[in-house]
Amino acid sequence: MSAQEELRLGLFDLARAKLIEAHKLMDEACELINQGLDNLKPEKSAAEKLSKTLDSDVHVGSTIKLNVGGKIYKTTLETLRKDPDSMLCAMFCGRHKVKPDAEDGAYFIDRDGKLFRYILNYLRNGELLFPENKILRKELLNEADFYQIQGIIAQLSENLTKLSKIIKNEDHGFTVMSWLPPCASCTLLFRARIDGKTAADFHRYCDNKGPTLIVIQSGVYIFGGYTSKSWTSQGLHFGCFIHLFIVYCLASSLITFADTDSFLFTLVNPAGNQPVKLTSKPGGGIRCCSGRGPAFGNKSYYDLKIWDGNQAGYLDLGYGFNFPSSENKTGYFTGSDGFVVTELEVYKVGFKSKLST
Repeated sequence: MSAQEELRLGLFDLARAKLIEAHKLMDEACELINQGLDNLKPEKSAAEKLSKTLDSDVHVGSTIKLNVGGKIYKTTLETLRKDPDSMLCAMFCGRHKVKPDAEDGAYFIDRDGKLFRYILNYLRNGELLFPENKILRKELLNEADFYQIQGIIAQLSENLTKLSKIIKNEDHGFTVMSWLPPCASCTLLFRARIDGKTAADFHRYCDNKGPTLIVIQSGVYIFGGYTSKSWTSQGLHFGCFIHLFIVYCLASSLITFADTDSFLFTLVNPAGNQPVKLTSKPGGGIRCCSGRGPAFGNKSYYDLKIWDGNQAGYLDLGYGFNFPSSENKTGYFTGSDGFVVTELEVYKVGFKSKLST
């Protein structure tokens, strides 16, 4: 064997020895890693136990017992944290050490216990429901201010009587606001006596503005509707053609938006009934056309339409919206299916704040 071959063989043996040594080192490293993981398991278990202990201390995932002015409530931490800017969220966010009463295990809050149910239900559902009462409204506003529930404060502070030339009764103004989605606020977009009493005037001021509230006056009667959809005048109106062609053109030019949030309402009506909200049926919503003002119904029929080529309105309930079966579907709002529009106001509906989800 030549010297060169011996050198090559020696290098090969050396390389093999190094590879064997490297494998041993890798095996030792793997063993150390496994031992490290095994050592971490008790630490992980201890961390999980500590987390559970902390969760238990602040009732995460369990009920929290509150004593509000002597009245006991049970709810969850998630509910109390729904409004991130509220005092209740601050109490139970973990930044402050709050201890329950040693005797009954409840967290005591020295406020009106009966009114707290409205606060709690609002946090649960995102909707403020309470009996219409001026004193109760004022008391509830005081409680909402204490707890800093901004959605309730906004809803109770907002009153259409401050903005409207139609709605003068304060209770009516609060009632309409209570029917709107939570945290709603209103800004005047259009007033017919100032801005014009035609469909073109309505669309010029109100198209593509988002959710709107329509308030209508006909003589002494007051009614209207709400939609979460934007009005549009994209459709065309062909009111001057022969009857069959009118039907065809209107069917093709109307744009209908189904809106489950929409509703009609009456505040002052011929029957003398209390204010009533008429909810939408499946497919109920708004019907948009450049030749008409605000109109509510479904894809085939109108329940309420304004300024169909004139300054009048038309009512025929029951297609897109529910109404009391004991009432006259065409005369429920004004006493007849056709009526004169004395005044009409349109408000853009915005939303001041929302609860976290």
